[in-house]
Amino acid sequence: MITVTVTRENGSPVGFHVSGHANMGEYGEDLVCAAVSAVVQTAILGITEVCHIQAGVSVEEGNTTCILEKDANPDEIQRAGIVFDTMIAGLRSIQASYPGTLKFRNKEV
Repeated sequence: MITVTVTRENGSPVGFHVSGHANMGEYGEDLVCAAVSAVVQTAILGITEVCHIQAGVSVEEGNTTCILEKDANPDEIQRAGIVFDTMIAGLRSIQASYPGTLKFRNKEV
């Protein structure tokens, strides 16, 4: 199962950690893992390359993290929140199509 932990500050998303595997196919052929990876990587690009917001990013096999830098200003947090919420909507759509493959958690900081 893939776990998506959304980090929130005062209710607003400021980062996420995605870990695990969907186990819906052989390694390299798992459509759910590929879809989740594409959505998550696109969100990271949206934050860093499109919005030009500084974030700590770590991408490893089965573990991806993206957290806004502590000095992010309110405008950056708002713009990043739109990207994070879009990512969450995409992942929830995958979850609806493939029940039992993703679970969501919120972590308030």
